[in-house]
Amino acid sequence: MALPGREPTIADVVSIAVECVDCGRNRWWKPDQLKRFGVTRQTPLSALSGRIICSACRADGLPGGTVSIQAAFVDDRQRTLAEARMLNSREVPLERGKRA
Repeated sequence: MALPGREPTIADVVSIAVECVDCGRNRWWKPDQLKRFGVTRQTPLSALSGRIICSACRADGLPGGTVSIQAAFVDDRQRTLAEARMLNSREVPLERGKRA
């Protein structure tokens, strides 16, 4: 599990869902299956988008780099922390609810 304030890495996930935006192909990969893309246990999740490509698109002569990646974390708390970090990095102001 990642420490507070530290970016999640491959070691923090159970599996990765990768979907190609171009052809629609999707797969679930375990972290150890990502070694062919140069991914180690210390690789940050944010670095995956530049490393993973769609092999079906590559076979058709397309770039295959337009993929959507979703991580399944070891525990639900870690997933919640990663989502909060992602939202904080977007700098989107949140509306506060009105109190009665």
